[in-house]
Amino acid sequence: MSTITKVTGDFDFLSGHFDVVNRVLNSSGEWEEYAGTHTGRTHFAGAVSVDEARFPSKASYGMSLRLYDPVEKIWTIYWVNSRTGKLQPAVRGSWSDGVCTLYGEDDLGDRMIPVRLRWSDVTDETAHWEQAYSEDGGETWQTNWTMDLTRRSTEPPALDLPKVTGDFDFFVGEWNVQHRRLLAPLTGNDDWREFRGTAETYTLFDGAVCIDETFFPTEDFDGMTVRLYDVAAGAWAIYWINSSRGILEPPVYGGFGADEVGILEGPDEHDGQPVDVRFRWTKGDVPVWEQFFSTDGGATWESNWSMTFTPRTTFPKLTGDFDFLNGYFDVRHRTLGKVFVGSDDWQSFEGTCTARTHFDGAISIDEMQFPGKASYGMSVRLFNPENKEWTIYWISSKTMEIYPPVKGRWAEDGKSCWLVGEEELDGKPILSSYAWSEVTETTAHWEQSYSDDGGETWEVNWVMDFTRRDAEPPRVGIPKPTSDFDFLVGEWDMHNERRRPALGEPAAWYEVESKMKVFGYFDGAISFDESWFPTEGFRGATLRLYNPKSKTWSIHWINSLRGTLETPVIGAFTETGQGIFEGPDEWNGQPIDVRFVWTPGTDHAAWEQLFSTDNGNTWHSNWKMRHTRTA
Repeated sequence: MSTITKVTGDFDFLSGHFDVVNRVLNSSGEWEEYAGTHTGRTHFAGAVSVDEARFPSKASYGMSLRLYDPVEKIWTIYWVNSRTGKLQPAVRGSWSDGVCTLYGEDDLGDRMIPVRLRWSDVTDETAHWEQAYSEDGGETWQTNWTMDLTRRSTEPPALDLPKVTGDFDFFVGEWNVQHRRLLAPLTGNDDWREFRGTAETYTLFDGAVCIDETFFPTEDFDGMTVRLYDVAAGAWAIYWINSSRGILEPPVYGGFGADEVGILEGPDEHDGQPVDVRFRWTKGDVPVWEQFFSTDGGATWESNWSMTFTPRTTFPKLTGDFDFLNGYFDVRHRTLGKVFVGSDDWQSFEGTCTARTHFDGAISIDEMQFPGKASYGMSVRLFNPENKEWTIYWISSKTMEIYPPVKGRWAEDGKSCWLVGEEELDGKPILSSYAWSEVTETTAHWEQSYSDDGGETWEVNWVMDFTRRDAEPPRVGIPKPTSDFDFLVGEWDMHNERRRPALGEPAAWYEVESKMKVFGYFDGAISFDESWFPTEGFRGATLRLYNPKSKTWSIHWINSLRGTLETPVIGAFTETGQGIFEGPDEWNGQPIDVRFVWTPGTDHAAWEQLFSTDNGNTWHSNWKMRHTRTA
């Protein structure tokens, strides 16, 4: 689903299926009438309109591609006839008083002639269209084609025509997309960025037209590709459309070889520099698209963008590294009484562990219970999908603060995990490490070590041995510190309203549905949720920590595309019951303040995010969620 701001609904009336009565003025000056059908849909939240016209008695298809320019507020419309597969010259115009009039030139083969298209008489069920030519430069117009459309409830039957090509039939459907993009092409820089998105693809003309809409939830635009098969040339022309511009980019041309690899090339420009562009398609169950630039006439090519497509049934599973820890465990602890003094004074005590994963394994959370110490501990493990590295944070119920993280990864054989981070002990900087090993279906071993010589030597100071248990362990009997976010525990449907862009003009709001599941830890002092945004291409999680001394909450956001704890907002619930949480952050390189506002409820709740660019004097809303409990 597109996240693009809706700027127009001019051609929304054409979405769906229609029966069409065509009347065409023939060369002898007589009108010919024949039946047809029309199927239309919109993209970019209405800013692109595409329809397929079917003419059974003519054994042909037609397609209109309509692009809205949000700056000039005009439409550009291209026509494609299935007999040629080529774009006809564009017409341009706009709506006024319920009538859309567009002007351009048509190609009659031996000459160009002024043409006028006009939409009128639009209702929920019907519409009228006509085409006219002018022989005197636009002084007078002669109508030569009219269409009267009447909505139908079902898709019209396909035309019984020979299939011209099925080159892109493999691409039809809904996809998750893993992007890898070179940050600065043609500069010698080798810095790449990875991010995820989604795509939806369909074909027209029985495969001779292929269209996809690609969604970039972390970017300021979405994309669309229009592929047209040139019947005479036996090749494809591929056009790219950026939602922020609303124009057809220069096409690339080519096709698929016997190896089922598609190569398409064409001239373009990058940052003012002439380049040749190459697209390479590799078919398969997991198709791959790649883009290359050349500045030497195609002698050498530099790769700068790849997309890997997987069928969009669920979010792709990125890792299962810590899946072994899911469930309940008895834990035997051994801790060293004093470190860096050569001590061999070890203390033993019993505990339990309850763990679960989120983001299909990319977040692992466990709650450790220490009955003999009347306290809890928690590990929050976040997997970074770009560098394939884990970051692990520790939280103790005695301080309710997040300890400095350790970072690392599992060995290639999957038998051990080593993570290192910086910490402070008695005012002195040290290194801390975590090590996982001896993992089976029912047991695991963990160690913590310190180093005060920059990692040259390590001293083990805490050991845990895990043994799986069948039942959930009993709770630690300590006073409940807070119930502020207990209302949120459970499962929710969420209706989101988001502003795009979050700051600046022009802007508008779009809507999207999502789901959320919320857990409580530390008897209410930690709240954690996982949220699913299936049409946005990402998931979100929130980690909330209660500070019993200040009676405030620190709230961290986690985006599945990045796998990091975002800068927290801090605050509390007021006497009116509303929660206000604020903190500094950055948006597009601009320092801002962020505010979260929670309105609690048993079956219905609400959350809102606001930004401020003037130190909190004024606040601008950019994201609203309305929650409805489902469990």
